[in-house]
Amino acid sequence: MMINVFDDKKSLGHTVAGAVSLFIPFVFVFFIFYEIVEHLLLAGKEKEANFLGDIFEFLVGLGAMALALRMIV
Repeated sequence: MMINVFDDKKSLGHTVAGAVSLFIPFVFVFFIFYEIVEHLLLAGKEKEANFLGDIFEFLVGLGAMALALRMIV
C-alpha cells in the first residue's frame, strides 16, 4: 500500500500540530480524535493511505521538533 504524504494543503498544519504537541500534549489527543472522526465521516471518500499519511505527517513534525530541541540542549 502506498501512503500519501504531504499531498494536500492540510499537510503543513499536520506537521505544525505535531511540533506543537511536544509542548502541549493535548494537541496530540485532539489530533488523533480529529483524524479518527474525519476518517469515519469520510468513510467512502478517504482512503486508509490518506489517514496513515496524515498520522505520518504529524509524527514528522513531532520528531523534527524533538530533534531540534535535542540539538539545542
